[in-house]
Amino acid sequence: MASVAWAVLKVLLLLPTQTWSPVGAGNPPDCDSPLASALPRSSFSSSSELSSSHGPGFSRLNRRDGAGGWTPLVSNKYQWLQIDLGERMEVTAVATQGGYGSSDWVTSYLLMFSDGGRNWKQYRREESIWGFPGNTNADSVVHYRLQPPFEARFLRFLPLAWNPRGRIGMRIEVYGCAYKSEVVYFDGQSALLYTLDKKPLKPIRDVISLKFKAMQSNGILLHREGQHGNHITLELIKGKLVFFLNSGNAKLPSTIAPVTLTLGSLLDDQHWHSVLIELLDTQVNFTVDKHTHHFQAKGDSSNLDLNFEISFGGILSPGRSRAFTRKSFHGCLENLYYNGVDVTELAKKHKPQILMMGNVSFSCPQPQTVPVTFLSSRSYLALPGNSGEDKVSVTFQFRTWNRAGHLLFGELQRGSGSFVLFLKDGKLKLSLFQAGQSPRNVTAGAGLNDGQWHSVSFSAKWSHMNVVVDDDTAVQPLVAVLIDSGDTYYFGGCLGNSSGSGCKSPLGGFQGCLRLITIGDKAVDPILVQQGALGSFRDLQIDSCGITDRCLPSYCEHGGECSQSWDTFSCDCLGTGYTGETCHSSLYEQSCEAHKHRGNPSGLYYIDADGSGPLGPFLVYCNMTDSAWTVVRHGGPDAVTLRGAPSGHPLSAVSFAYAAGAGQLRAAVNLAERCEQRLALRCGTARRPDSRDGTPLSWWVGRTNETHTSWGGSLPDAQKCTCGLEGNCIDSQYYCNCDAGQNEW
Repeated sequence: MASVAWAVLKVLLLLPTQTWSPVGAGNPPDCDSPLASALPRSSFSSSSELSSSHGPGFSRLNRRDGAGGWTPLVSNKYQWLQIDLGERMEVTAVATQGGYGSSDWVTSYLLMFSDGGRNWKQYRREESIWGFPGNTNADSVVHYRLQPPFEARFLRFLPLAWNPRGRIGMRIEVYGCAYKSEVVYFDGQSALLYTLDKKPLKPIRDVISLKFKAMQSNGILLHREGQHGNHITLELIKGKLVFFLNSGNAKLPSTIAPVTLTLGSLLDDQHWHSVLIELLDTQVNFTVDKHTHHFQAKGDSSNLDLNFEISFGGILSPGRSRAFTRKSFHGCLENLYYNGVDVTELAKKHKPQILMMGNVSFSCPQPQTVPVTFLSSRSYLALPGNSGEDKVSVTFQFRTWNRAGHLLFGELQRGSGSFVLFLKDGKLKLSLFQAGQSPRNVTAGAGLNDGQWHSVSFSAKWSHMNVVVDDDTAVQPLVAVLIDSGDTYYFGGCLGNSSGSGCKSPLGGFQGCLRLITIGDKAVDPILVQQGALGSFRDLQIDSCGITDRCLPSYCEHGGECSQSWDTFSCDCLGTGYTGETCHSSLYEQSCEAHKHRGNPSGLYYIDADGSGPLGPFLVYCNMTDSAWTVVRHGGPDAVTLRGAPSGHPLSAVSFAYAAGAGQLRAAVNLAERCEQRLALRCGTARRPDSRDGTPLSWWVGRTNETHTSWGGSLPDAQKCTCGLEGNCIDSQYYCNCDAGQNEW
């Protein structure tokens, strides 16, 4: 006879009555040797020098020869002092002094670094955009430990402020140690395949570590696949690094959802970025630079049955006809290790475990592109136009977070008009003003304030003008008239004395980065601008793109959407249940007790049990009696029928899912004076006649996965029901009526 039982779970009731700790970071390993003091004078250079005795060769710490330090010809924020360490070194600290026995010292400065003396990157201390603290006198030494350290060959010190009663004066030291580097270069059409040792046992965990420098914003860094569509892939997509883990079977309906983790931003800056991937069964640790994402995939590790091959730089799978259209990686990988094996060293020695395809080499070319950063809305770059030509022709690339701003302004010759190219609402717009004619306007592109590089080509000649933004082309017909290019083009803004129409606008100047500027058919070299040999500028940082992602990591809490401009970020809290600048403050009361104090009657309310903590609000019923009871309902029917199974098989089970997650329930319980969970069991012929050995027939599992055998108001762990406590069970051999196996309810 089939046995039947009913389990009835009504509600969880709470009556109203908290902590976390920060995590510390480790220190870098011991690596503190002075690196600059032993270098020859030729390793030091600068933007200028006041005299031969104030040259950069006298800038080593504690030196008193020459004038006792470096001082530039002019003290302004465009000066710099540079060190060539001779090779890439790990840099862990810096130190500064002023000029010996003088009133010349720097009170704050920026620190820049580079691999090849081009495309500099600012070291940002603790995510701050501001500089390092400098000196307060000429001879005291100010040390600063770099956390984290970095690797570079070239360093630049850029003074930001100095003693107002003196000049810029610096003596410096750099600390660190040698850095081991094994590099492999992929040209975007190449890859290498590493065949793993086919050991009988799977490794306890897979660990992949590498650094990469990307020349383009998209490309496959590594790929490993299995026989049934399961795979792991690391891919750069629009400057962000995406890790794909698909542990399902392509031929079977998979219950394992693919894992997609995205970390990093602006990683196509042609600087080194570090990656660490750790796979331990179904646990994934994915780290890019300083940011780590921990993830527990569903299912078990047996689903991830991968081949003994992994490709780097692209997808390379010999003997398989499966076609992949995703783009291969263009750039360099450094110190590439798979489970402790130096893959680059194997490739350099042409070991049989490595198969190379295409142009794979073992040195990393240095970028030759020179970007320019427009630091403020007052920034501009003035360059000579292609004066005298009967056309206007300009091309460049830009990246920004701002939705609006002037990009380019120029006046035509003989006062015949002007043109202005600007961003508005994330679109690129061109306006041409000609004497006696209404303005001509062209719009192209959209969403151009996404931080990505965008290509712009603008031309105007005789009877038409056109603007091309990436792949979007817009053309505007013109009245046939001679267009003479003017003498000067202003990028990023225009001077206050410019008289052309459209220059004075509430949009403000451009803030962002420009590169690959061409006027007419001639490419512009920004280094000549920096040296004062071409054009003029204000508030520029030349040979560096200073764009930063203020939404990574996002300071918006509780799922608020982060958006940014060049200077700030903001959070959209719509639909999150929170408010404030970072979506920190909950819109909901913390408990039913709080609703009662506000005079609210019994009813359904949202509460946020941990306030501004990470847990979201959830719906409860507030029963306003003498005390405020918080009633959390479950999502199933009040009564569930369980049918017994044949002998030797486990009985049925049922789960009750509350209208709140486990963390939300714990937070609500922690706030309560008293908690009740009402659970009742009705049974009929619940025990088979051959199984009356006295063991409890039924049990339930609590929130911490412990098994409970007490029912109907009995004490915990008593293995009794109420009748067992009161001694009136229908069969004195058992402590619960349902265990007696009677043929009645």
